[in-house]
Amino acid sequence: MNKSLKIVVFAIFFSFVSCKINQRQNGLKTGKWIYEDSLMNIVIKSKGRYKNNFETGIWKEYVGGKLISKHKYKDSICLTKEYHNNGKLRAIGISKLITEGKTLHWFLSGEWKFYDSEGVLLGTKIYDKGTPIQETYTE
Repeated sequence: MNKSLKIVVFAIFFSFVSCKINQRQNGLKTGKWIYEDSLMNIVIKSKGRYKNNFETGIWKEYVGGKLISKHKYKDSICLTKEYHNNGKLRAIGISKLITEGKTLHWFLSGEWKFYDSEGVLLGTKIYDKGTPIQETYTE
């Protein structure tokens, strides 16, 4: 194996080995995180990234190996998609991060759409700081 090929192979290997999970930097969560728990022999797992102790990018949650939700974080907004067991969309909407004093809260916000297990729209709810202020049902 020539020298430049050895360097490339070593660099690729090192990049995979150095990807640590669940790390803190100056006490703050950073980088890739994986949470795993079980409840009544059902494994619950979530995967995503932190930057300065805040979720960033895409987080995915699984129950028993099936994707149940996907959260896309950008600044103080989170787009959430929740799924039925058959993989069809169950709900979609956004949450907003709101600071109240020293406390941070994620609240459902704006229009959320809800679907049955066949993908048919059941209705919508409009939220203001987590409180539903309007509901619409489809027939």
